[in-house]
Amino acid sequence: MVNEYKEIVLIKGLEDMKDYAFRTIKSLLRKELNLTKKMQDDYDRIQLADLLEDKFPQDAGLSKLIEVCESIEELKELTDNLKREKAKVQKKNKKKGKTAVKKRKQDEPSTSESNKNKPSSKKERKQNTKTEGGKKKKLAQEQTQLPECSGTDMKNDEDCLQTPHKPPPTPPGVSSNMTPRRRAVPREPSREEGHHQGPKHVMVLKVTEPFIYDMREGKMMFHATVATETEFFRVKVFEITLKSKFTPRKIIAISDYFGCNGFLEIYKPSCVSDVNINQTMVVPNTLRQRANATPKISHLFSQTRGTFVNGDYVVTKKTERNNFIYYEIEDDTGKMEVVVHGRLTNIRCERGSKLRLVCFELTSTEDSWQLKSVSHSYMQVISARM
Repeated sequence: MVNEYKEIVLIKGLEDMKDYAFRTIKSLLRKELNLTKKMQDDYDRIQLADLLEDKFPQDAGLSKLIEVCESIEELKELTDNLKREKAKVQKKNKKKGKTAVKKRKQDEPSTSESNKNKPSSKKERKQNTKTEGGKKKKLAQEQTQLPECSGTDMKNDEDCLQTPHKPPPTPPGVSSNMTPRRRAVPREPSREEGHHQGPKHVMVLKVTEPFIYDMREGKMMFHATVATETEFFRVKVFEITLKSKFTPRKIIAISDYFGCNGFLEIYKPSCVSDVNINQTMVVPNTLRQRANATPKISHLFSQTRGTFVNGDYVVTKKTERNNFIYYEIEDDTGKMEVVVHGRLTNIRCERGSKLRLVCFELTSTEDSWQLKSVSHSYMQVISARM
């Protein structure tokens, strides 16, 4: 669905604009998309479409583009066309949803068989009611001798009614004490989209060193992994003064943050605050391990294009070509190529070293999968070649 929206944004929106209108759009979106003067001057229609998709992943920025176009008189016809195209996609997806619901209902067991056993006349119903009333009275007398059933599990309720004199037998090796069912531990970081007020209380699990991600303007950031008691998140922090608050095992409160592409983004010092020193948070060991784990390369092959990957991998091959460095990484499940450009080419890494990759984008070419560095990627050599 997002691809359909992006197609509308790029092909039926930006591509149909005259140059002056396109420059006007970039100017109106400058603050919202954090465009520098150079980006505003240099970005073409494809680059702007990519940026809109990153900033507004729900519909690839189509709603935002319509909103901005509405304020430009000469784009009235284009605005109406974009609205029609958006409505077509929404209608199509709504129809798909109705079809899926209808199919589910068709797959459900028919109730016609059970209706066959219902009494067909008032006389029969009256006789059955009288008989059932006697049975219910007897059952109620028996149930007063039973302990109460705990929980809402239907299977347990049936077991409690097996006999009025003793509880159902406990299988060998199984405790008779009922314990609450644990929630499944997630394997992937949780995602949140858009602006959130919070606060969200989390424990810091992992944090990188601050690094310059925009060499032209000297802008800095760092990455962190945080968790609640039931889920974990990846965080981009664009305010370096917050580094002291992101200490492993420390509990903090984050608020006024943005969810984008699988990350929580923090831009202001006021977004992070300390919590009561006596507050505790129990993050299960399994959740910690999942949050800090390196995904197997074979697992990456099954992920969707555009997924962002963190992990530690051994370098088995290095090739320098033009302004790019190509690393081959390997684990016990396979091999994959890592493509690095820009500032990260200055990091010295040789064959046999172990690389820590943070925020690398999973992409594909015609015949292979790659992990590609992007503007917010972080790379560190954590074990040099012996």
